[in-house]
Amino acid sequence: MNTMSRTALAAVCFAFAGLGLSPLAQAADRLIWQPTKLGENGLHLRMGVKLPVAGEASAGADVAVAATRSGRVEDTPVDIWARVTTRNGTRTAVATSRSIDGVFDPRGGTGHLDVSMNRKRILNASLDLERSRGVNLVCSEHLKRCDNIVFRQSARLTAVATGTAVVAEGRYAPAKLDVSNIVRVEQQITRKMTVTAALAAPFKNDRQASIGFSYAFTW
Repeated sequence: MNTMSRTALAAVCFAFAGLGLSPLAQAADRLIWQPTKLGENGLHLRMGVKLPVAGEASAGADVAVAATRSGRVEDTPVDIWARVTTRNGTRTAVATSRSIDGVFDPRGGTGHLDVSMNRKRILNASLDLERSRGVNLVCSEHLKRCDNIVFRQSARLTAVATGTAVVAEGRYAPAKLDVSNIVRVEQQITRKMTVTAALAAPFKNDRQASIGFSYAFTW
């Protein structure tokens, strides 16, 4: 068995090892099994288990397989992931959620940790305000260090009646002394159709404007 196969097998074992944490974890509703087809010869599989702890917690592995037309497997990337989320005030005018997401690539020895908080407030019958902030940290087992820290925050003001939203986002990467921000207006046409006008780097001379259109559908 080659290294790639051993890595995939280890990820599978990790995903299902959590089933023994508690008898409740053996229930079918705690299993995560989400296969997704990627093109004609690709498959992505998210598998794991919802952990019996306070809040919402889950862990498992993502496995992707890509093959040529002849059936030869080209690559099998594997990521081990974990997620913890807590929610407060979901039935009040102010709802807050906090989450921690971690992903580790056992083949490359790299991973990242993302910590975020989101707060949504009903200002009045016409307006909703949503604010979020977070930090993302990338670590390397081989380099024995964590770098590429990125801080981010955003605010969204939405008019409930018209579906119009004004959004401001900002990011800061200390290692590169890079500050980026964007302001955009989103107009919801239907439940699945949205038109967006955005202005990147609005406080710089090289600001860039764009208009986008998105439509969501399932099949």
